[in-house]
Amino acid sequence: MGFSSVDVWDEFNIDISLKASFTLPIFSFHNGYYVKFYGYKSGLALKVDSGRIIFSGCTPHESLLLSGAWFNPNVYVKSLGRVESQIIYDFLNVFPGLGIAVDPWDPLIVFYSIFLSRNTDYHNNTVRWVRNIALKALCETNLPLIDLKFIGSSYQLHQLNEIKDMLVKTFGELDFGLKVFQSSNVFSQLKFKLLRIPNIGCKSVYAFGLFCFGLTFLSPVDRHLISIIRLLGLINDYVLPDKRLCVKYDCYINPLSCINANKCLMAVLMRRFKVMAGWLQTASYLYGSLYLSRGVDPIKLLKR
Repeated sequence: MGFSSVDVWDEFNIDISLKASFTLPIFSFHNGYYVKFYGYKSGLALKVDSGRIIFSGCTPHESLLLSGAWFNPNVYVKSLGRVESQIIYDFLNVFPGLGIAVDPWDPLIVFYSIFLSRNTDYHNNTVRWVRNIALKALCETNLPLIDLKFIGSSYQLHQLNEIKDMLVKTFGELDFGLKVFQSSNVFSQLKFKLLRIPNIGCKSVYAFGLFCFGLTFLSPVDRHLISIIRLLGLINDYVLPDKRLCVKYDCYINPLSCINANKCLMAVLMRRFKVMAGWLQTASYLYGSLYLSRGVDPIKLLKR
């Protein structure tokens, strides 16, 4: 299999982009390449060298999406207001190569990864669980056949085992891939169905919109993001996304339709940070898990 290459932005870092993505578990690392061992175009290989992605087994566009290089924050930050752009530039000083690694072709395993990340250590637990599942299944068709009780005994795995057939039915109604990538209307239809499945909440659904659909204006609200918002003093009076409302309204299609539109944290971030809202959430996760959790604060958030 031959290798080709495509230019990427100078600072792009595939390691940090995949580290922050829910697609990480379906890649292995061999001889300097990230190799996708599951699902769509299994066997493709990616690495970054001297401002180019070296790839095999996929198209140039697919290599950009899967690596995260398709989303260059240095381009989109320029459209933000002064306060918002300064916050993004602060995080860019720490994560200058952070893109958003997505996979629009393997929705089931991406959702597995998101669902299993709830209330646990992503890299120590979720990645291990999902990688074990993916290695057994190797493709979306086989994935529902894996009995998750043989993977572990956590409540996350138990709950996923109970709803996986509902996920298969829901996802089976859509033709995933580039046809629906970045389609807020298609995601909206799917969102309403997913939120009616037991134990699926707003954070999981919006994370799916970000990492499968590439809807970067979505900012899934987690504890790291909340901590960063509080440290920045950015938004003082807010509420968290409410499943009862999210199952009825689309704040990203009709911003004023929801009664919480002016105070919901995700809606406010979407208005203020636009297509950078998802990148801010991703950077917040990395900053919280890699730095603040260890008592390190390179951009001095704790002193603001």
